[in-house]
Amino acid sequence: MGPLLAAVGAVIAAVMEVTVASRIHLADAQPQIVLVVAVLLTLIVGFEEGMVWAFVGGLFVDFLAYRPIGSTVFGLLAVVGLAAAISPFLARIRFASPLVGVAVFTPVFIVLSTVTSGLLRPPTPALRLTNVAASAVANVIFGAVLAPLLIAARRRWEQRERFGW
Repeated sequence: MGPLLAAVGAVIAAVMEVTVASRIHLADAQPQIVLVVAVLLTLIVGFEEGMVWAFVGGLFVDFLAYRPIGSTVFGLLAVVGLAAAISPFLARIRFASPLVGVAVFTPVFIVLSTVTSGLLRPPTPALRLTNVAASAVANVIFGAVLAPLLIAARRRWEQRERFGW
């Protein structure tokens, strides 16, 4: 996967997050498609694809959800940077690392996004710990479904790029 494909995928994911995923709720939490895929791409594919996904996807979520421009982008870029920084430590738990990453970085993203949005517009509702935990669980479930697909796609891509000796 290259940066261009990541950018196109991020636009599609942002549209899905704002339209379809906004209707799906699990204990007052909705799946954050752009966040989950950004973390998964960073941990499975690489830093560059994760950063492109986070920037383009966050920008489109901000545009489509009428949020202050940059509030989602900032949170996603920070989370992707942190995910890239700890990815060597998560490499030991190879198949669980994407899910651990999503579980760890969902609360980080929610807090960063809430604080940034609060600084850029009038006051928002209070941040409740139960909503943060529910969002982390919802995103881990979504990540558990999506991670094997991304791992399989990456392996398939790597096999295509090998030379046939």
